[in-house]
Amino acid sequence: MALMQWWGWLILIAAVVAVGVGVLLVVQARRRTGGVIIADPDHPADDPDGEGRR
Repeated sequence: MALMQWWGWLILIAAVVAVGVGVLLVVQARRRTGGVIIADPDHPADDPDGEGRR
């Protein structure tokens, strides 16, 4: 039983760390793009060829 509890704690800690890393990545992406994660083809930064939507 002790081994199962040990694995359970390990899995729980790994899940919490994974969620924390995911949240940090989303926050960094939002900070880097000014709060916009989804690319907007009409925005100059997301439209390198300058053609906008097709």
